Amino acid sequence: MYVKTKLLLPALFLILVFFLTLGAFSFAQTPQPVNYDVTVSPVFFDLATIPGGVINEKVRVRNNTTKPMNIKIEVKKIQADSNGEATLKNAVDDPTTEWFKFKDSAIVAPSEEWIDIPFTINVPKDAAFGYYFALSLTQVTNNNGTTTGAKLTGASAIPVLLNVKKEGAMAEGKVVDFKTDKGVYQYLPVNFVVKVADTGNVHIKPVGNIFIRGAKDKDLAILDVNQNSGNVLPGTNRTFTASWDDGFITREPVIEYGEPKMKDGKPVTKLTINWDKLTDFRIGKYTANLLLVFDNGTRDVTLESVATFWVIPYMAIGVILGGFVIIFLILRFILKSYVQREIRRQKNS
Repeated sequence: MYVKTKLLLPALFLILVFFLTLGAFSFAQTPQPVNYDVTVSPVFFDLATIPGGVINEKVRVRNNTTKPMNIKIEVKKIQADSNGEATLKNAVDDPTTEWFKFKDSAIVAPSEEWIDIPFTINVPKDAAFGYYFALSLTQVTNNNGTTTGAKLTGASAIPVLLNVKKEGAMAEGKVVDFKTDKGVYQYLPVNFVVKVADTGNVHIKPVGNIFIRGAKDKDLAILDVNQNSGNVLPGTNRTFTASWDDGFITREPVIEYGEPKMKDGKPVTKLTINWDKLTDFRIGKYTANLLLVFDNGTRDVTLESVATFWVIPYMAIGVILGGFVIIFLILRFILKSYVQREIRRQKNS
């Protein structure tokens, strides 16, 4: 029995060492996941050339992680949704994506360093007007992560807007709709919706302002429209928004943990009194004048529209009127009591 035990212990030890070694080997062979955390520059390209032209550009990529990262570069097409917002579309059979040539379609980005990705666009002589691509940068892994840079429909991408300058190119647009999201507001903010249509065959970039005036025909506020210089693609509409929130009484979002509090998909707001803007009590009818400008290649084209709205803080007015009524009733009661007291005094004298 003693001999068997002496033989069994070394055998168990060898088996244990074998499995530990096998586990360590397997662990060492399993690649560790690397979060997809990169910064790209520039965040978009707005390019122009002539038919038959050649464009040489580069993308700069910084791997923000502490490990090297495998990145694949692909060319996709951009299309606009119903609101004119850009979305990505796979274009495997689209011959225009073959205009792009990369020295390497996949790179290894070193950790915490910038790396350049040069590319060339060879535009054929029969090319016409506007083309809209995106350079998609993806990590060669199934891991999910975060990206710093341009984003389209959840993908890490750099839009490439390409205008081919040739006879027949038309940069045209119009204001389809300009309005507020409500006709009557109790308090600010007043939210404006601007819908612009591209009626030409190349993209346009309308930027401008909304001028708000009150009864005295004086500008009370000037709001920026399309401050980020978003483009409207040919044959599509794009909606821009702006908000006027400069007033004595306003509704502001409730912030929790640095983020707007939401309920049923809508932000929760609270009534705020800005005592430093006591003279900016908003009430009455207001007029908003929209003025947008875009470059059609030869001159600046203006787009204009007008919208009206009312600000009637009826709850505040009701409280004020209710206060006056209460004060009137108190004064009436005091005066009536005084008169009755004087009448009794004169009768008794």
